Amino acid sequence: MTANELNSRRPLWRKIYQALQDELLDSFGYPATFRRRLNNGSFQAKYPQRRDTLWLRSVVCWHTWLKYEQNCIRYLRLGYDGDYEYLQRHIPQLDGLINSEISESFCCDITAVGGLSASSYCDQELSSLDAFAQQCCQELAMPLTRDRLNRNLSHHGLRHSEMVFSQFTWMPARLYWNNVDGAHHFAAARFLATQLSQPVSLTGQLNTCSINPQKIRQLAAQWDLFLVPEGIVYGGFKDALLRVKCPFGLSNPPQWENGDDRRFRVIWLERQHPVPDRVSRMLAQAGFPSLSQQLSELK
Repeated sequence: MTANELNSRRPLWRKIYQALQDELLDSFGYPATFRRRLNNGSFQAKYPQRRDTLWLRSVVCWHTWLKYEQNCIRYLRLGYDGDYEYLQRHIPQLDGLINSEISESFCCDITAVGGLSASSYCDQELSSLDAFAQQCCQELAMPLTRDRLNRNLSHHGLRHSEMVFSQFTWMPARLYWNNVDGAHHFAAARFLATQLSQPVSLTGQLNTCSINPQKIRQLAAQWDLFLVPEGIVYGGFKDALLRVKCPFGLSNPPQWENGDDRRFRVIWLERQHPVPDRVSRMLAQAGFPSLSQQLSELK
């Protein structure tokens, strides 16, 4: 029997007693209504569907997170009328959270490339370029000859000295070619070069994104961040926090996996404040994904 079914069978007097008890505890800053709704399944934790594929779509876009919003979140605090008022709040720790560096004369061997940005097969859950070459480009990767290698390298989409690459320190050991065309020929050429032990030099621009650990520590020192399903935020979730007069922030999460991020919102709870701290502990105990923890684990 579910928690909701058990609750529906409780006597009316008990429901009234619990509601009064919750209201009293809420008035003293203890999120009783929030806890009860967590316990009865009204708020259920969900986890993002993350995949480790060779495609650029699998990279969590910390480097563009809240750039459009100019590093501001929507902040809800109690207004004079007893309801929330909505403010814009700038998060200074997001300024410089990600360091970007551009190298104009980058050089590497073709075997160093581990990912691509585009292909007609980018919906395939493939973890490596070798798998892509063997499953999707067999007609280009066979026979194992230097002539076949040179034919693939001569494709118009592969400009060996004018390539653009990206790498992200939180996606270790994967260098991405920011391609528009030529994915199949590139994967076949890389496979052939590996099999034939044939060096193939590539040059061009490298864009490197890395984490600023000091900014991560500063952000984590002030805020607890949780991923919450988008569908519950403006219903009973917001109402339960209002009952206990808990201020909180809202934002989009960083983008990933072709828009799956839109199913979630980030809840910002300011640390070292009694009520937000209690709500934060309850969310952690209920298993809601901690974005703060994910950030602290980034390299």
